[in-house]
Amino acid sequence: MPYRRILVPINGSPDDLRIIQLAGLLADRKNADVTLVFVVEVKQALPIDAAMPQAVAQGEDALRRAEHFARHKSDPKLQRVTTELLQARSVGAAIVDEAIARESDLIVMASRTRVEFGKVTFGETAPYVIRNAPCEVIVERVAPG
Repeated sequence: MPYRRILVPINGSPDDLRIIQLAGLLADRKNADVTLVFVVEVKQALPIDAAMPQAVAQGEDALRRAEHFARHKSDPKLQRVTTELLQARSVGAAIVDEAIARESDLIVMASRTRVEFGKVTFGETAPYVIRNAPCEVIVERVAPG
């Protein structure tokens, strides 16, 4: 089933290109709106609207590169792409809130596993999004290394 409103959280890693490509394959080619989202996580010790110029610049650069890839290099190329830079305490909550606000049909995201306290985990973001998203979620587990 092709999707019309797809949210793609990115983080500036090479994994971004893989999930943009996957979103393109799942999108309704004529009517899909794809939103690329970068979330700058704000530490609890800082005000939520704290100036974080380096993190914001990294996010803007990642969004610019991802949008260029989506429009010009991915196969299939995406036509209706928007970008959003958010500042939030929790990346997962920001992704879910954005999916609700945009009435997304699908969230496509990448996640890497890591070992914490002797157990393999996806961290906090992917499980939070899976539990709380108002739409379907596809998580591509990226192999370590």
